[in-house]
Amino acid sequence: LEAMACGVPTVAARVGAYLTGLLKTLPHVKEVRGQGLLVGAEFDSALNAVDIKHACVERKLLTTAIGNSVIRLIPPLIATEEDCDKAVTILRDAIENLL
Repeated sequence: LEAMACGVPTVAARVGAYLTGLLKTLPHVKEVRGQGLLVGAEFDSALNAVDIKHACVERKLLTTAIGNSVIRLIPPLIATEEDCDKAVTILRDAIENLL
């Protein structure tokens, strides 16, 4: 209840929307969906989500592969736009190295 009073849901929605927008700019992304900071990016058949996940882990970014086509990101509620920029930069590098 205290977190609600501090505006955590509003901040999570704002940062989540920012993250969603960044993810849409990645190569081979078909769709980005989610709510707040729970976000998934679906990739086309040119990329395998499990390979992306492993490449991200090597770069110290934890993600979850859902099947062969979706990467799920669940940043903490204290994540900032700067944190999202860093995460998407790592994801982009991982993807570009897989292509």
